[in-house]
Amino acid sequence: MSFTFAQFLLNQTKECNGHLQATATGISIEDGMQLCKELEALTGNQHSFILEVWSDGSYTIYEVDFWDKGEHPLGHLHRMILGVSNS
Repeated sequence: MSFTFAQFLLNQTKECNGHLQATATGISIEDGMQLCKELEALTGNQHSFILEVWSDGSYTIYEVDFWDKGEHPLGHLHRMILGVSNS
């Protein structure tokens, strides 16, 4: 069976407030952008994924508009998928 990292991320069960809790180190921003494209393809391009870059080179990948306005108790719209540390 072949299983991609993108499939792993979407199928993980560890959550906090509905956000997925995967973390990693050493994945380049370019690879993160490719991962966003793979995630979009896995959802049939029904969801967009963004890569938010921090000043230290770390980044977070979010699934855009996962929740409707008012659906998440804290008001979130985008669901965190992966946090990547630069160190």
